[in-house]
Amino acid sequence: MSRRRFLGASLGGAGAGLLTLSGCGTAEGSASAGSGHLSLWYWKGSLSDRLLATAARGVPGVPGLKVKGSQVPDGDIDSKVRTSLAARAYVPDLTVVNNDNLATFFPDENEFLDLRTLGAASVRDRYLDWKWKACFTPTGRMIGFPLDAGPTALYYRRDLFREAGLPHEPADVAEQIPTWEKFIAAGRTLRRRASGKPYLVSNIGNVFQQVLLQSPKQFVDADDRFIGDQEHIRRAWDLSVDILRQGLSARITDGRPDFNAAMSGGRVATMTTAVWAINSLKDSAPKTSGSWRLTTLPDGPCNYGGSYVTLTRYCREPEAAFAFLTWLLSPENQLKSYQEMALFPTTQASYADPAMHKPDPFFGGQQPIDVFGPAAQRAPVVYFSPYEETANTPFFQELTNVETLGKNPDRAWRDAVSTAGTALTRLGVS
Repeated sequence: MSRRRFLGASLGGAGAGLLTLSGCGTAEGSASAGSGHLSLWYWKGSLSDRLLATAARGVPGVPGLKVKGSQVPDGDIDSKVRTSLAARAYVPDLTVVNNDNLATFFPDENEFLDLRTLGAASVRDRYLDWKWKACFTPTGRMIGFPLDAGPTALYYRRDLFREAGLPHEPADVAEQIPTWEKFIAAGRTLRRRASGKPYLVSNIGNVFQQVLLQSPKQFVDADDRFIGDQEHIRRAWDLSVDILRQGLSARITDGRPDFNAAMSGGRVATMTTAVWAINSLKDSAPKTSGSWRLTTLPDGPCNYGGSYVTLTRYCREPEAAFAFLTWLLSPENQLKSYQEMALFPTTQASYADPAMHKPDPFFGGQQPIDVFGPAAQRAPVVYFSPYEETANTPFFQELTNVETLGKNPDRAWRDAVSTAGTALTRLGVS
């Protein structure tokens, strides 16, 4: 389950005067002050090590520019950025921000440079439309630049689907199981007919997450109003609970030893997740190679994961930093990052390259790009508010209570709505 890390509605917290005291843009607080390079904060796996090594020696095409990357733990990077911004000291020139955390910086958007002023429009056509639109704050400032994406798919066991008499080729599964309701019906057939009575999913939180991300609305709207009690959230909840009621969830947490055993032993027939799960599935269930296939997620694709790069207002050389961005995240280099780090490109031109069209034996010779490429292009634009983590955490917690503790689903729903509403009210959300 994904639980977005909400790190505060503003950098100043109770001291809301931070921004008014900050004044105009300045490089005085840059972490790279007095050095011969620009500073970049990132976490392990978010950027290509090879490209960073090149940038540290000298960014191609930008004479004299060097960019030095500093690795910060994923769970700490946002808070460290906030601390440095609040202190106006040792602020990175550039920093990577997780996909659903960018919005937590919107209340302090003036702490970041508007990339439109640096010529971002000139490279607009390189990038996925929804990813580009998600770079903007509600006031229209572009504070993020597209890094990678997390297009989703239905991973399924072809052998188990075939044994159960279900459609089992990717195109047929997409055509005959196009909705979550039909997905659940297929799960009932699997339990009845396939050997070992496999479960449809490992846990219901994964389905809840994907159904949410298929909606452009989440828990708080752009006017800072709580909408977590509305139909789009309730549908995700009811579908997840229905899977549990029908005995189609294995009730195991992804990534743990019992999950690996379940995947290896054929106890779970599907995964509803993003492209980055390919390597983890191969690691957890290597003996199932050749049995898995990929197809369109029920009710259509969405995006789950990915990141952005920002330029702080303390950036010493904004034009040079932007030139570095357009080099680092060009179609050519996004392709290299995919080959090296499995970072899925946000540049559509990369999808046509032969390097992305290699058959994968783990998926029976299927080419993953044939599923994930169209999924990346069709993902909806999703609005994440700065309060998203505060709002969604009670729902994930209560859904876990339903699945692991047997809590009544209707009571759990009411408790989730009440807890989220109370927490948001304290933060000024209506």
